Amino acid sequence: MSLLRVRGLTKEFGDLVAVDDVDFDVEDGEFVSILGPSGSGKSTVLRMVAGFEEPTDGEIALDDVEVVGSPPFERDVNMVFQDLALFPHLTVAENIGYGLKQSGVPADERRERTERMLEMVRLEGYGDRSPAELSGGEQQRVALARALVNEPALVLFDEPLSSLDRKLRQHMQGELQRIQVETDTTFLYVTHDQEVALAVSDRLVVLDDGEIQQVGTVEELYETPASRFVADFIGDVNAVEGRVVAVDDGTIGLDVGDGEVTVPRDAAVGDVAVDDAVDVCVRPFQVRVEPAGDDRDVANAADGTFSATGVVRSRSYQGSDSQYGIETDRWGRLSAEIRSASFEIDDRVAVAWDAADVHVYRRDGDGSADDDGGS
Repeated sequence: MSLLRVRGLTKEFGDLVAVDDVDFDVEDGEFVSILGPSGSGKSTVLRMVAGFEEPTDGEIALDDVEVVGSPPFERDVNMVFQDLALFPHLTVAENIGYGLKQSGVPADERRERTERMLEMVRLEGYGDRSPAELSGGEQQRVALARALVNEPALVLFDEPLSSLDRKLRQHMQGELQRIQVETDTTFLYVTHDQEVALAVSDRLVVLDDGEIQQVGTVEELYETPASRFVADFIGDVNAVEGRVVAVDDGTIGLDVGDGEVTVPRDAAVGDVAVDDAVDVCVRPFQVRVEPAGDDRDVANAADGTFSATGVVRSRSYQGSDSQYGIETDRWGRLSAEIRSASFEIDDRVAVAWDAADVHVYRRDGDGSADDDGGS
């Protein structure tokens, strides 16, 4: 059941269209993230759902009730802001119970619900402290407890983890998931950080330039991105320029420079035709790297592989694997993530990947990637 339904949502600021005809749903009990680069319109969408901005056009329904035009305090929604907005002159317990007090909840019930929230966010015994005495992660948990204590239908998050260091951010990701599951509350989370979004979300809404590029599960967006933009934005991707030379019922023939390779027809995202310029994309973890041999610099149509030789230009150890930057003779710089091998800077290597692992995106007339994505 859709708890939140957004249809045709549009916001204009003068001549600027910040949000353009956005549609999406959030199911009851889901953790959904709106993901996009700075300026994509994601925070504007969140503010319209919260009631802090009025849409230029469109509908927002919460539990089947239209809320456009209703003030924020009449919506069954709470928001956790980027700057947390804790009251410095109140204790932790008073911050958490502030909304309950404003709503006229009796003191005994207010105290009981506040204590329950302190236990939920694992801050038992912290009620009498000042927010200034807490660490950044502890302050985050107080803000979350304050948003949850009055049991809203929907909690909105506007990049609340952006100021935390990576280790603390990863810890808070786990805490958010745990609390969301334990409270069975619906979360709508806005971020530009793909690592956070991939880690916590049931589904993602990807925005660019105010328009939805794709909506789906984390796995769907990573494994079958609907546009070159989504492929680039959700994880790392290598792109090889090519041209379509044949289209059959089950395969596509591609000229990728000094060689041709046949890929499955379903590798193409959208329609492609002979002579179309395309980007052939593959994830770094799907790229194999071996010491170079004399016969590696071909794209082999017979066995359905892409391959080239190159030189290792960079190496980054990342614990479970190493990321290599390889300058190839044919396709420029490529990235590869490898666990079982080690290469040195300036080593000459062969890179290869399977045609079954690629996604093919048609390029528009000026040679740039065509980013028209689905929803």
